[in-house]
Amino acid sequence: MDYINLKEKSSHGNSLFPLHVYTHINKVGSYSVNAHWHNEIEIIYVEKGEFEIIVDMNTYTLKTGDYIFINSGSIHSIASVNTNISIHHAMVFDSNLLTCTQFDICQINYISPLSSKSLKLPSFINNDSKIYDKILNELICIIKSYKYKNIGFELIIKGALFKILSYIAQENKFLKNNNINSPSANYKLDLIKKVFIYIDKNYLNKIYIEDLAKEVNMNSQYFCRFFKSVIGKTPIDYINNYRIEKSVELLVTTNDKILNICYSVGFDNFSYFIKTFKKIKNCTPSEYRTTYSKY
Repeated sequence: MDYINLKEKSSHGNSLFPLHVYTHINKVGSYSVNAHWHNEIEIIYVEKGEFEIIVDMNTYTLKTGDYIFINSGSIHSIASVNTNISIHHAMVFDSNLLTCTQFDICQINYISPLSSKSLKLPSFINNDSKIYDKILNELICIIKSYKYKNIGFELIIKGALFKILSYIAQENKFLKNNNINSPSANYKLDLIKKVFIYIDKNYLNKIYIEDLAKEVNMNSQYFCRFFKSVIGKTPIDYINNYRIEKSVELLVTTNDKILNICYSVGFDNFSYFIKTFKKIKNCTPSEYRTTYSKY
């Protein structure tokens, strides 16, 4: 099944160094990123604040100092728990960054299985674990090295990633993906990804629940229950969040009138757009633009 239209479209890093560190300081309203997926591995570290992160139907609450691993292909979303100032960092990298030309024991036992998804990183490391602080120190090292980009920063970052993997291996925290070859193991997620494709292609137009249900051969009532059980939101809430995220991009990167932005992301009622934006972001579009606009 082709999910290319569902995947996050951003490129992370470049072909020579496929890693990017995203830092977001939320100053006004609420922060959220709707459910999505990508082939890269992602590590989220919360420097300040509290977030709810959903990964493949599992919900985690991260507070200041916590971090989480998101494996390749996992559907995940993030949302701040409140409107207080928050800071979090997302390290996104291709596992091929760690690939060695010399096919040694590290490649055989760890790197290749990670790339093939037969081996997975643990989602959450408890803060009472022996390796919690060790991993945290390496994550901070990665963030600082990427920020300042001094000569040799790439070596420092790769070294830190290898250290993180070694700590996980020492505590036997790697997870074997026993379901990788099972056609039904990821059935629910596959259906959701199919729905995401439809929304991505049609969010500019009116989207009916009946049409989404048809995409996965369900009746509307069962589909709504199914969708919420997997994503944690109703289909309508997800679509509204998706459109609001599209509007945020335009608010920050363009000078378009807010009324025009409303209609350009699929809303057909300006009052409803404003109401929905305030509900999701806990601020008005104008307040958001004033705080984050690049113009």
